[in-house]
Amino acid sequence: MERESMTARAPGVLMRMGGLSLLIAATLLGGCTTVLFRAAVPEDGLETARPYGIEAPLLRAWGDGLNQADVEFVVETRARALERSHAEEIARGETIRMDSLALSGGGPDGAFGAGLLAGWTARGDRPEFQLVTGVSTGAIIALFAFLGPEYDDELREIYTEYTTKDLATTTFFSGLTGGTALFDTSGYRRLIDKYIDDEIVAEIAEAYRNGRVLLIGTTNIDASRPVNWNVGAIAASGDPKAKRLIRDVIQASSAIPAAFPPVLVPVNYHGQSYDEMHVDGGATQQVILFSPELRMSELDERTGAKVDRRVWVVVNNKLRKPYDPVRPRVFDIAAKAGSSLIGGSGSGDVYRIYAVAERDGAALEVISIPPDFSADPEEMFDPVYMGKLYQVGYDQGLSGEHWSPYPPGFAPPLDATAAPARVADGS
Repeated sequence: MERESMTARAPGVLMRMGGLSLLIAATLLGGCTTVLFRAAVPEDGLETARPYGIEAPLLRAWGDGLNQADVEFVVETRARALERSHAEEIARGETIRMDSLALSGGGPDGAFGAGLLAGWTARGDRPEFQLVTGVSTGAIIALFAFLGPEYDDELREIYTEYTTKDLATTTFFSGLTGGTALFDTSGYRRLIDKYIDDEIVAEIAEAYRNGRVLLIGTTNIDASRPVNWNVGAIAASGDPKAKRLIRDVIQASSAIPAAFPPVLVPVNYHGQSYDEMHVDGGATQQVILFSPELRMSELDERTGAKVDRRVWVVVNNKLRKPYDPVRPRVFDIAAKAGSSLIGGSGSGDVYRIYAVAERDGAALEVISIPPDFSADPEEMFDPVYMGKLYQVGYDQGLSGEHWSPYPPGFAPPLDATAAPARVADGS
C-alpha cells in the first residue's frame, strides 16, 4: 500500500473538503492558534451595535429568531412596499405573482447555480425575484441573481475562469502554528472588490427601494448564531461605508472556519468601537429563506392583496451522496464525515423552508446537483471541473424539467392531484 506522510497529503485532501471537514481536519492536525487582537462587542450590544456605525433600521437580524418588535417592523415595512409596487393590481383585485430564490452553499459547486440561472434566462421564463437569499458561495450568486439576467456573464466568468491561485493560497504552516486560517483569501477579496463597485451598490439600493429584498447569511461565531444581512437596506442607507460592509458580508458568508480567515466587522456601540467575528453562513444554515417567525400571509391581510407565491431553492450540492468507499486515513474519514453532516444539514434546511412555504400557501420548487454528475476537481477551484458543472446547471435550467415540489425523500400526500413528484436531487 502506498505510504504518504500527513503533511504531504494534507493540501490536496483539504482542497476537496467542505467547511465542517476543514474544521475537523484542522483540529486533528493539532495546530494551536493565537487570537488576533480584537475588541469583541459586549454581549448586551449584540442586538443594537451598528456595523460601521451605519444608522439605518434593521440592517441585519438573527436567522434563528426575531423579537416581536422586529417582526412587526419587517411586516409593516414589507406591506407598505407591496402597496407601493403593486398599487394598481391590488386596486383591481388582480393576483400578484411573487417569486423567491434561495441559493445554498457549496464552494466551487456554485458553478451549478450560476449555470442554472443562465439556462433559465435562455429558456425565457426566469422571473424577477422579489426575495433572493444566499449563503456561502450562494451569496455571490444571490447578489447577481438579484440584479437580473444581464449579470449572467459575470457569474459565468466567476465560476469558469478563475483558478485556486487566483482566489486562495495556502498558509499551512502559519495557520497551524499561530494564525487563524489555512488559506489566505486575499485574491478572493480582490475579486469581490472588483465586482461590487459603486454602480452595483446603487442598483441594489434602487431595487430595494422598489420593494425587493436581498438577504445574505453569515454566522456570528462569537454568538454561534446565524445572521441574515439585509443588503438592500445597507445599500440604500447612503452611508459611504455601505460598499465596504457589503463586501465584508459577501466575504464573511463564505469564510469557511479554520480554512479561510474570519471577517471582523467593525461596529459602534454606545459611542465605542468594537468588532464582530463573522464566518461562513453554512456553519449554522446551508440555505435560508427568512426567519420562520415571519408570516408571508400577513402581508396579504394588511394590504388586501391576492398573491401567488413561489419559492425556488437551488442546492449547490448533491442531496444524495453517491456510494464512495473511504480510505482508512484520518483526512479521508474527516472529509467524508463532514460532507455527510453538511448534506444532512442542507436537507434539514430545505425541510424548514418547505414547512414555511406550506404554512404560507407558497409553492415550493427544489433542485440540486444530479447524483450522476461524477467529475472530480483537480484543485480547490478547478475551472475545468466548474465549467462542466456550469454546463450541467445550464442544461437543467434550459429544460426546466428537474424541479421538485418536495424536499428530498418526502412522500407526497396520497391525495395529491399533481403529477408524480420528481426526486429532489436533480434526477
